[in-house]
Amino acid sequence: MTRHAMPQTMRVAVVGFGRLGRACAEVLALDDHFVPAGFVRRQQTVAVPLPSRFSAWPAVTHVSELGTVDAALVCVPLAQVREVSRELLQQGIPVVECARFEGRELAEHKEEMGRMAALYETPAIVGAGWEPGALSLFRGLFALLTPKGDTETTHRPAGTSLHHSTVARAVPGVKDALCTELHVPGGKQQRYLYVELDEGAGFERVEAALRGDPLFLGEETLVFQVDDVSALEDEGQGILLKRYGTAARTAHQMLLFEARVSELALSAQCMAAAARALPGLKARAYSLFDLPPGALWGRLRAEAERQWL
Repeated sequence: MTRHAMPQTMRVAVVGFGRLGRACAEVLALDDHFVPAGFVRRQQTVAVPLPSRFSAWPAVTHVSELGTVDAALVCVPLAQVREVSRELLQQGIPVVECARFEGRELAEHKEEMGRMAALYETPAIVGAGWEPGALSLFRGLFALLTPKGDTETTHRPAGTSLHHSTVARAVPGVKDALCTELHVPGGKQQRYLYVELDEGAGFERVEAALRGDPLFLGEETLVFQVDDVSALEDEGQGILLKRYGTAARTAHQMLLFEARVSELALSAQCMAAAARALPGLKARAYSLFDLPPGALWGRLRAEAERQWL
């Protein structure tokens, strides 16, 4: 069992403050299951001011500086996940991560995390993001319903034009850019160009330079200034999941799941749901397949059963 009993309201730390760490912080701030314990950051960045909405949260270089922590969401680069998780488990802090291993690599990663969890007598939940994670559950459910069959997964980048984005980034005054293309009624193509400007650059001058570039003369282009292009890159990611199979002796069954999502936001939401399932888990590594779906709701489980069953 875990070293310490977990309270109904959990104190959760976010380890790492990149894009995933920020997304996880947003989820924790809006969910009354959790009390944010604070951020664990690198020595080089710990002094960098946090966004105002997180300014009251402690930022430290080691989790021990945060006092009692009931769980940690590990939001570090893939190569660091195991090392960071080991240190947290050694401190008796259960971890949730969404490392993007696949296939055999994911199985080996889970085995290694399981060995560490057993050694330090503290549970860990691995691959608890969008993919692997929530999307894996959809695939598994489709296969459960149609045991004999084939699954097709198609990723759609939602109309992003890499070439136009690259050209726009080369325009003086543009720090970063993202161009998407949509077909509007009548068959015309329309471009939406989002630009993040260098400090001191004027939007009107940059917009005029972009519109005057030969690459953008062919179709209507709408130019928008944004504070952070990277925050848009995960928006509108498309996924199409098809399962063709047989249920019992009934052939020609087709199951379809289609979505346009922010993988970043859904990964953060899934990590928070996994954290709710930590109380009472034995000291081993779990994937979402190992957890009862009801446990992901935490204390809202009874309400969720009434509403969704």
